[in-house]
Amino acid sequence: MTKSWNDLADLQEPDYSTYNNLLIVDANNLSYRWLQRPNYASFGADFIRTIQSLAKSYEAARTIVCFDFGKSYYRMNMHEEYKGTRKKPQEEEEIKKYEDFFAVLNSLPEELDEEVLKFRGVEADDVLAWITQNVSDRYDHTWVVSSDRDLYQLVDENISIFNIFGRKEVTLQTLTEDFDVTPSEYMLSRIIEGDKSDNILGIEGIGPKRAQALAREHKTLDKLLDALPIKGRSKYIQNLNAGHDQLVRNEKLINLKKYCVDAITAGKYGDEPIEKLTSL
Repeated sequence: MTKSWNDLADLQEPDYSTYNNLLIVDANNLSYRWLQRPNYASFGADFIRTIQSLAKSYEAARTIVCFDFGKSYYRMNMHEEYKGTRKKPQEEEEIKKYEDFFAVLNSLPEELDEEVLKFRGVEADDVLAWITQNVSDRYDHTWVVSSDRDLYQLVDENISIFNIFGRKEVTLQTLTEDFDVTPSEYMLSRIIEGDKSDNILGIEGIGPKRAQALAREHKTLDKLLDALPIKGRSKYIQNLNAGHDQLVRNEKLINLKKYCVDAITAGKYGDEPIEKLTSL
């Protein structure tokens, strides 16, 4: 059942003793909600109030806020052009706007009362994936706040996503209804089509619908690779048949469940973040 949510509503003190859900926030993703708003240089209080309101709406007994801290060392070591197509501001006014915005974003970890996780060279996605695999089973349900579609692979009966930008809840049921794939098949489709926003190139000629159809048919990357070469004269089939190495690399970049530990330990502090995570 979809909950009503209004981040401007007055917050009343809830009865936390009845709450047993986990809320995990993709902090950098959420912060971009304010980049194009007038208060882009002073959104800290709104950010904090939004998290508090979400925790109340989703009856969270615990809230963990995860921040990116630079680009992923793990993915940059594997793919130098990772996120390389993201445009940097050029005009002086725009540069100043981004500086002011990131000054607020970088100050948030010290201002939040909630648990904060931020590790140099590690992205929030990998931390989120680790938490859903190792902490979520202690709670009735886990809600992840993010608009990042790569996180759809984490969805199951007890893990859902709230996209605050589209005001949309992504559950196991809605994911199946919208895309006719399971979460693991959705991940496979992303491996095939790539992720343009992160500059991860997919198989040329294959967009979301073809990728999802291939994922439904083959179920796993191993089965897809075993099926190559696939018969067919279409150019996209030829590209797929020639794309073995690209698919293997894309899985290492995109499969969060399988590679989140590798990605976390590749950060600046090696195994230390895992030691901290295991104490959660």
